[in-house]
Amino acid sequence: MNLDAFLLVDAGNTRVKWAVAPMGKATPLRVSGDMPTSEAIPERIRRMARKYPRHYLVLSSVVPKLVPAFAKAFEGRFHLVKANSTALRFDYPNPTELGADRIAAAAAIAAEKLYPAIIVACGTATAFTVLDAKGRLCGGAIAPGLQTQLTALVGATAQLPATNLRMPRRALAKSTQDAIRAGVMLGFLGGVKEIVAQLTAALPGRVKPHLILTGGNAAHVAKNLDLPFKLRPLLVLEGLGMIGAQAWNPERK
Repeated sequence: MNLDAFLLVDAGNTRVKWAVAPMGKATPLRVSGDMPTSEAIPERIRRMARKYPRHYLVLSSVVPKLVPAFAKAFEGRFHLVKANSTALRFDYPNPTELGADRIAAAAAIAAEKLYPAIIVACGTATAFTVLDAKGRLCGGAIAPGLQTQLTALVGATAQLPATNLRMPRRALAKSTQDAIRAGVMLGFLGGVKEIVAQLTAALPGRVKPHLILTGGNAAHVAKNLDLPFKLRPLLVLEGLGMIGAQAWNPERK
């Protein structure tokens, strides 16, 4: 099959987003499209396959029910990211239980030799993925995401109002909505800092790791985190591009 580009798809718990990357060329990525995960029905996936007829799909999915629809629609030009489908190395008892998005993000950082590293993916969940000094994915932590914390708080209480998240003007809140913002935002930031500190201390050799922020809520952290970091909002898609380049062999397709 004569194909000329990669279609990189990151299917997350909340949204599915994708980007196009030419084969054999290193070009900056930009998001080509996205949709709510709840709307990623087989017909829409088939339409995507028709829209990108000369593209080799590289899929990261944390939603297992979407995989068969993508595999069928892109039959013959499909690569599913799993622990054993990348060049990433592991020091982890059961790599198959890791989310494909974490694997893709770690593969991107490992390929650039930015290790040791802690990758903080701020999405529906806040996933901390650690690469050791040898570039191996060696563990991490998972916490509720920013919006997930807000939804749980408001949904579990009778009188708390719906609230748009932003940093509060002050920690000593003077309204219920500001109190929610203070509690959720400051609690989230404090949790990120504490988990990063604990993971850093757990790394052998006391080598200070690179801190990389990614995901939809990374900007909230980046504006208010008093630690040195690199902001890589499209890190999973970057990793998918690297994995696709490793996996694609036109002589076998």
